[in-house]
Amino acid sequence: MTLKRATCSIASIIYLVLFGLIVMSRMASTTAAAGWQQQAQGEKTVDQTRKNIQVLKGLPESQLFPLMNFVATSLGVKCDYCHVKKGDKYYGGDWAWESDEKQKKLVGRQMMKMVLDINGTNFDRKTSVTCYTCHRGSTHIARVPPLPPHDPPVTTETSLPTAEQILTKYVAAVGGKDAAAKFKTTVMKGVIERSENRNAQLEVTLKEPDKALITQTSPQGNTAMIVNGASAMVKSSAGARALSGRALEQSKRTAVVYYSPIKLSEQPAQLRVLGTEKIGDREAYVLAATIDPDTTRRFFFDTQTGLLLRELTTTRSMLAPLPDQIDFEDYRDVDGIKLPFVIRTSDTATYSTATRRFTEIKHNVAVNDDVFNVTTAPQ
Repeated sequence: MTLKRATCSIASIIYLVLFGLIVMSRMASTTAAAGWQQQAQGEKTVDQTRKNIQVLKGLPESQLFPLMNFVATSLGVKCDYCHVKKGDKYYGGDWAWESDEKQKKLVGRQMMKMVLDINGTNFDRKTSVTCYTCHRGSTHIARVPPLPPHDPPVTTETSLPTAEQILTKYVAAVGGKDAAAKFKTTVMKGVIERSENRNAQLEVTLKEPDKALITQTSPQGNTAMIVNGASAMVKSSAGARALSGRALEQSKRTAVVYYSPIKLSEQPAQLRVLGTEKIGDREAYVLAATIDPDTTRRFFFDTQTGLLLRELTTTRSMLAPLPDQIDFEDYRDVDGIKLPFVIRTSDTATYSTATRRFTEIKHNVAVNDDVFNVTTAPQ
């Protein structure tokens, strides 16, 4: 079958990739064919004029290419994404529209059936769900809301360094494998910014090998988190509470990941290199680790400096994946080691998003061990 050039250009895109709005706004479900034929008032339908029509039976011929154009725009693709093209010319050439050679066409059929079922079962056969609902101009659908800043998906490359090479460069960039042990204590002062003016003065005191005191002072009150080896607690004007289980592990991890020079404990054998991704204007290598059956973690290392730009942890839940993101910015040299002076944390709740901005970081400050006592430490 040969189509005119204008007709082919209108047909831009997949014959069957994912569900289309125009079809579903009039198709009821599997019984819609009769209705379509009645609406067409004698016009032949696509299953009468074309070969191998399996899903769009009853669709008037005149609506096929406009529908495909809608699908094309929704996915950001062209006809040859799903269809077999004969010859070198895109426009004016012959197309094997009936061919099922491409797997994407078969997937498209499944998706169209899915959206028809969704609309028929849940929305009284109204066109409430379409290709664009999920795709928004991309063949990749978003599973979680974008976290700030919103970046493009990971891209794979043919030649990438190994996980060991990336980690070796990272450790060297922050000051070497003994970076954290170079100084007995570290004191960091700054502010933590949150929405609704929930800002506070922030002070972090670290003492090797495993002690930390993190205090926040604000008009709403003062809080302190103390980590001392295998124990931790939180104190505030409301009282003191010892931490255990997941909260204990998270508190210890916070002290290491947020504030220590080397921010990950995973070994090269635990990590796999996924590719590269843009973080702001920086190109980053992406490494992934499986923490447990429900948790994965990705690390983003600057391809030029080697520094860690982002850590993204995703935990599977019954309803949706839950992401937690930490961004490290404004690295500066402090006594021979590199530390980020801006740390941003975010998840899908904007209320939880926080930015820590440090104005002062000092090493080997005299610190009394009493401040790390989880029973007598001051508020």
